[in-house]
Formats: sequence, C-alpha cells, structure tokens
Amino acid sequence: MEEKNSTVIAGFLFENEAEAEQAAKEAEGVKYIKSKTDMDNPEMVLQIYNKIVRQKLFETAVGFAYLKDLQDYLISIPYVAKDAVLPIPVSHKALEKNIRKKLKLTAKTKDASPKTPPQRAEKPLGKRETAYRAKFHFTLILALIMAVSMAGMFFITANSNNLNILNYENELINRYEDWETELEEREAAIEEREAELGITD
Repeated sequence: MEEKNSTVIAGFLFENEAEAEQAAKEAEGVKYIKSKTDMDNPEMVLQIYNKIVRQKLFETAVGFAYLKDLQDYLISIPYVAKDAVLPIPVSHKALEKNIRKKLKLTAKTKDASPKTPPQRAEKPLGKRETAYRAKFHFTLILALIMAVSMAGMFFITANSNNLNILNYENELINRYEDWETELEEREAAIEEREAELGITD
C-alpha cells in the first residue's frame, strides 16, 4: 500500500520527496543521453559511461539502473577491455543521512551520561612543523651560547690589566701621571746634586 508522499519514477518507488525529485531529474538525463548516444558505437558508449561514473552524476536507483545497463552492454562487447569499464560507485544519501542522525543521537546520549571528560588527543605534528621546531630549538640554543660568550668577554675585558679600548684612556692618564712624577723626582735629584757640587746656571 502506497503512502501519500510516495512517488514512482521509472518503475522505482520513492518515499523520500527529495530523492524522488532527484530521480525525476536523472530520468530526464537518461532520456537525453539515450537520444544523443549511438549504441552502435561501443567506444562512444564507453567514453560516455566512464565520464558519468567519474563525475558521479547519478545518485538514485534510476541512474544506477541505466549505468548497469550500459555496463552490461559494454562487457558483452568482445573487443572492449573489461578493465576499461569502470565499476559503478554506489552511495545512498538518504540512508547515509539516517545513519549520521543515529550516530549523533548515540553520541548525545553518551555525552549526557556522567563521565570524566575525555582526554583530547594531541594532533601529531607534520613534517614541516617538526622541522620548524628543530630549527627553532637549534637557533635558541645558539643565541643563548652567544649571549653567554659575549657577557664573558665583556667581564674579562673589564677586569683585565691588558690595554684595551675600555681602559685605554685611564691607562694613558695613569702612565702620564707616572712619567710626570718620575720626571719631577729626577729633576729634584739633579737640582740637589748640582747644589752639592756647587754648579749654578
């Protein structure tokens, strides 16, 4: 017994209105392809068949039935290679939608039951991210080593007795003062010696 919303398209009964509309479109498409296809040219039929299969133009039983007829015809031709005839990919969208709904409902009921929150699994790193992290760590370590080396060099330079750019001015002033003191001492010693010998200018 048919329901009010049931529709028959090309001998198939559809209870889903959206599927019935899709089937009607596919029936029109099949009629158009039949009118344009020369069935006496198996190479042309093979090209059309494979193109329809690759593009997944049909989703309902109407389209699949037509594809099966074409497939059977091509397989019956002796000079058409069997592996050249693609298999028909079948998916039932209404059934898949119902399964998804059931899975969502099941997931919601599981979430409603009191449980400890699931641990979020960390996403594994890709090759590029791993390479980037390795480079980052290497650069960071290198920068730290250089910073410590520079700090050590400044410390050694500041505390060193050797002449360098940091203590150059102080060293010059100290040497000048030492020379001046030494000259004054020699001059005083010479004047004293001249006074002892009675030499006058």
